[in-house]
Amino acid sequence: MQPLNAAPRLNAVLGRSWAWLLDQPEQPELNGQRCDRLRPSQVQRELDAALSRSVVGGCSLVEWRWDQRQGRVEGWLWQHGVLQRFRWWRHSGRLMLQEQLYCTMTAPLHVLA
Repeated sequence: MQPLNAAPRLNAVLGRSWAWLLDQPEQPELNGQRCDRLRPSQVQRELDAALSRSVVGGCSLVEWRWDQRQGRVEGWLWQHGVLQRFRWWRHSGRLMLQEQLYCTMTAPLHVLA
């Protein structure tokens, strides 16, 4: 009986495996709220504290996302009938607000006949 030489078979299997691995598409970058790791709880606690210090009269977070590369949070705030876009840089504490939409109540709607 002749001893089996596993090296050629192993090389062939490894060659196919590497080709399969290299042929796989790259995973898309996760943005927004598609992944909880982009909205870590520690960042949310720091953001809530920064907003309570910086925004007079309180506000509500509508939506936000954590940009790890730039070290900032981007999102939307609701405050006293105004929808505002915001950016907050975690390490410097800088907060930038930009008013986007004013919502006011004037009179009830009337049906036109």
